[in-house]
Amino acid sequence: MKMTDFDQDGLEDFFAAARATPPPMPADLQARILADAAAHMPAARPAWHRVLWQLLGGSAGVGGLVTAAVVGVWIGVAPPANLPDLAGQVVAGQMGGTAESEAETELLTSVYGWDMEES
Repeated sequence: MKMTDFDQDGLEDFFAAARATPPPMPADLQARILADAAAHMPAARPAWHRVLWQLLGGSAGVGGLVTAAVVGVWIGVAPPANLPDLAGQVVAGQMGGTAESEAETELLTSVYGWDMEES
């Protein structure tokens, strides 16, 4: 009998019957496989926004940062009377004018000792 004379249909029926009723896996083998797979799994990493939130100090730290940012923008846009108006100077410098008035020059000279004369 040659290999090519072998009954392919009978062999295929045999494999179909074996696939229809697979042998059950023992419970202890399945438990060992799952435990080994769990040991090789990488640890779950927390989401990046949670890590950032913890690094910034939680709600207290983020609240302080937001407050500092808002106050910084407020002082930058509308400075108190004893601080120079740097935002106005930058805007006036871009428009080609000067932001210093007589009062600003007098204040800076008297309070800080700055000489605002053009050189």
